[in-house]
Amino acid sequence: MSRKVVMTITMLLTATGAWAQSPAPTPSPAATPPVISPDPNISTSVISGLGRNRNAGTAQAQLPPRQRLQEMESRLHGMHVQLKQMRAENASSPSKCPTARANLEVWELLVNHLDKEFQLQVATAAREDVKARRAALYNQAFSKAVAEAAAGQAPPAPSTSVAPQPKQ
Repeated sequence: MSRKVVMTITMLLTATGAWAQSPAPTPSPAATPPVISPDPNISTSVISGLGRNRNAGTAQAQLPPRQRLQEMESRLHGMHVQLKQMRAENASSPSKCPTARANLEVWELLVNHLDKEFQLQVATAAREDVKARRAALYNQAFSKAVAEAAAGQAPPAPSTSVAPQPKQ
């Protein structure tokens, strides 16, 4: 009885080890999701800006933050123009196709989300700019104090007056 248990455990461990060392199976073409062809009216720059080229993120990370914001703003502007065109086409067509309506709703949601994301990016860039300016002012004041101390002058005494409290 124990010999059978030992053989079973050995076979399981061997099979598990062999399975762990084998390469991952490649997905069959039938298992891959279908590729949805984009609307022919949508420009390729808008589609590539939406993330079709996922490897382009490393190239975008190398751009300065201001340039990234400008690029994001121009792409967002292009998407607004495209959305206006889609609204005009949908309003002018006599047949109210549910697919066109759904496509328009998705674009509206996407553009609204990207507008919010852009505003967050602008706010973040402004905050980083303020932090950098504050650090530069602190460094300037520190270097001025060090220069005065090296020259033998006493740094100016801090103000002893009490600042007025704001009314609540």
